[in-house]
Amino acid sequence: MKFDDLLSTNLGEFGRYQKIQFSLVCLPIIFVSMHALSWTFSAASVPHRCRLQNESNTAQYWTRSDLLISDSSNCDTNGKQCRYKECGLINESSCHYGYIFDLSQIKYSAINRWEIVCEWSVLKAFIQSTYYIGQMGGSLLFGFLGDRIGRKKIFFIAIVIQIIAGALMALVPHWAAFAGLRAVVGFAHPGIFVIAVVIGMELVGPSKRKIASVISGIFFSFGQILLGCLAYFIRDYRYLQLAISLPALVFMCYWWIIPESARWLISQHQYEKADKILQRAAKINGTKLPEKWWEQIDLPEENIENRFSQRKYNFLDLVRTPRIRLRSFSCFFLWPVVSMIYYGVSMKTDFLGGDFYGTFIIGGLAEIPALILLFAYIDRIGRKPFFAGGYFVAALCMLSNLLLPTQVHWIISVSQFLMAKAAITICYAVIYTVTPELYPTVIRNSAMGCCSMIARVGANLSCYIVMWIVERIGTWAMIIPFGSLSLIAAVIVMLFIPETMGQPLPETIEEVENDIPKGNEEMATLSSGKKNGLE
Repeated sequence: MKFDDLLSTNLGEFGRYQKIQFSLVCLPIIFVSMHALSWTFSAASVPHRCRLQNESNTAQYWTRSDLLISDSSNCDTNGKQCRYKECGLINESSCHYGYIFDLSQIKYSAINRWEIVCEWSVLKAFIQSTYYIGQMGGSLLFGFLGDRIGRKKIFFIAIVIQIIAGALMALVPHWAAFAGLRAVVGFAHPGIFVIAVVIGMELVGPSKRKIASVISGIFFSFGQILLGCLAYFIRDYRYLQLAISLPALVFMCYWWIIPESARWLISQHQYEKADKILQRAAKINGTKLPEKWWEQIDLPEENIENRFSQRKYNFLDLVRTPRIRLRSFSCFFLWPVVSMIYYGVSMKTDFLGGDFYGTFIIGGLAEIPALILLFAYIDRIGRKPFFAGGYFVAALCMLSNLLLPTQVHWIISVSQFLMAKAAITICYAVIYTVTPELYPTVIRNSAMGCCSMIARVGANLSCYIVMWIVERIGTWAMIIPFGSLSLIAAVIVMLFIPETMGQPLPETIEEVENDIPKGNEEMATLSSGKKNGLE
């Protein structure tokens, strides 16, 4: 029998033990979410004007109508933000005396601390992009190490890194040091989120695997909502940074609470350790495992041949064989697209108007019913309809916005935003369900890490699009690329991603290459040249 059969028949697919362990590994995702989106508030736009020659550093911010110091047609100093004409001069000059910021709403942000405005405004996008650059490195390293040394060690190390770097961000005096530490926090992101999903996926039976991605997505949404609430009350970015970092110290106890993935231990032939974990799980679930159950587990031919050589897999195995190669190339496009749209829409909620904090929180709330809907029907309808449908609905909502008149009622714009946010959230949850199901255990964590790394390309682009380009030339610069890429992604899902609902997790590469689901023969011929077919 396979390990999935052991879960279904003897241990229980989602018993009390799995519920406890999965809840524990999901809690740190709340902090991952807050760190990922915290720059939205730390770098919130603050109204400003040029500081004039005789003004002190503590001068108050005045509106254009309040600032009445010009008495000549050659002067143009009233409330200028980036460039102004000094009295007696013909040409405009930049704000070489600095800036005066409006501190009535936001007490202290990174924008006014380091004057990230005007010609330096691109730094706002750059600092956020460092987070995703860090994620790229973390995805690559943690994905590799997760398959080599285990899930638990990487999970714990990533939590420690996030806490230390996150707290230090509140203390550093220069934006470059802040950006560097933000990259370190981003580096820890996949070590927590991706491995939490993998642990959850490997912990439950085939019919319950949807829980791993859907519940982790809900925890991520909770993090967004909590961040919005904290930011509303904490208007100083330094204290906000400490508020989303230091409470995570409670997770230090995880070293003694969270066990290693039993499925990974079995793939490494560490049956004694796996037995201790599963026997404890069976006791908590009120079930009983067979004596020497590991002798009944089917050892795939690949593992038998390499049992003594202990072959170690690497990222080249993601493209070495035809069927896995087609899956990998498809995922390498789908991941950056979903990441670009999700983070872009999350970071640019204020284009709807209304309260800055309220729209951010509503955006997080919109994700929860979408994920509940997914949870209820993903094992009835399947992965592909939600996956392709989510991309298509997101594309439709964004591209149709171009057809609306500029004076359209705000309810229509809000509805489009919420539908697009809900649709792309569904895609994000499904992609975390489908991707581990596409790959065998021996390279599953490497695949997740690699896909997560490539996804950061999309997230990086979204930073510059929504935090820099859109503010200069308008929202269409976000709508057109986001909508078009989402439409292409929907087509790729329909053509190249197999339906994995109810299928057992593959253990070896040979299982993926030789097991051909019904109805996909023609596509396999295109990829491998075999008559058998490919998903």
